[in-house]
Amino acid sequence: MSGGLTKSFFSPLFRRRMNVFWRQRRARVGVFLFSALFILAMTAEIWSHQNPLLLVRKTDVGTQFYFPALVTYSADEFGIQDAFVVDFNQLLDSDHQAGHKSWAILPLNHWDPYVQTPDVMAPPSQTHWMGTDNLGRDVTARLLYGMRVSLTFGLLLWAMSFLGGVVIGVCQGYFVGWFDFLVERLKELAEIIPFLSVVILVNGIVKGQGFGLTLGIVLLFAWIGISSQMRAQVLALRQREFADAVIAMGGTHTRIIFKHILPNALTPILTLTPFAISAGIGTLTVLDYLGYGLSPPTPSIGELLAQGRNYITNAIWLLLAPTGALALLLVSINMIGEAMREAFDPRA
Repeated sequence: MSGGLTKSFFSPLFRRRMNVFWRQRRARVGVFLFSALFILAMTAEIWSHQNPLLLVRKTDVGTQFYFPALVTYSADEFGIQDAFVVDFNQLLDSDHQAGHKSWAILPLNHWDPYVQTPDVMAPPSQTHWMGTDNLGRDVTARLLYGMRVSLTFGLLLWAMSFLGGVVIGVCQGYFVGWFDFLVERLKELAEIIPFLSVVILVNGIVKGQGFGLTLGIVLLFAWIGISSQMRAQVLALRQREFADAVIAMGGTHTRIIFKHILPNALTPILTLTPFAISAGIGTLTVLDYLGYGLSPPTPSIGELLAQGRNYITNAIWLLLAPTGALALLLVSINMIGEAMREAFDPRA
């Protein structure tokens, strides 16, 4: 029954294209690799954090459960008066000394990306799997959290630029006229302004950039390519006979756009999705590498690469770790993109 519903929900053409997609080895490898990296990055607190995942305190008042890696607790909640931050290792020791059988489940890697240790520029070891950076911070932790920042940036940039580009491109291609003229002039203006100059100017004005500001600056330029491609698709489709036929039968422009034009125009645009995500990740990495991206101490692949460049002679792990992670991430996304391009090729 469920199989019949699935078959009736998706068109035969879409099912055929998905079969072509999954038959490709690079598609399966790319999806598996990207999914693994995505899950690791988005659940970074589970794998790497200085605080326990689960703390079970057995005291005179009963058994209490805490999740310090996922929830922030104040020192007052544990009756600590002489500190602002809770040291859970010390808290466990105090409970054990008092005869309480408290226990905790720790993440695999016992560091978070912001903790500075005395082990500055330490090579990979059992304590720090990928070594430490120039401030003694654990590279494994910074890489996991930095990968999450990069993936979030790439996905948000793709979603916003595609939404804006598709809406503007459809309005340009279908209604043409003065709106199309103004937007085309705006695109020409944006194309002659150097992107890096805008980043440097804004960086100098606000004295540092946050995630939202960096995303907004990149978004000012990212929608242009999507809009131009969507405009070209809609201009070609609106000249087809079906548009005049729908109008003659009493249909509206809204029906033409959403029922006939968008389903046909979006297919070639959607095949660009993986490449747009990888381009967003690459853009943030380059900005962080040059020092014009996210403000310190935000964990970042580009920031680790910059450290690797500065200390390449005596701390090669600072370069190898982020390079390998970035390569795996971009290769997996591009493998998915190539497989999608072949599967959705109209000539196939």
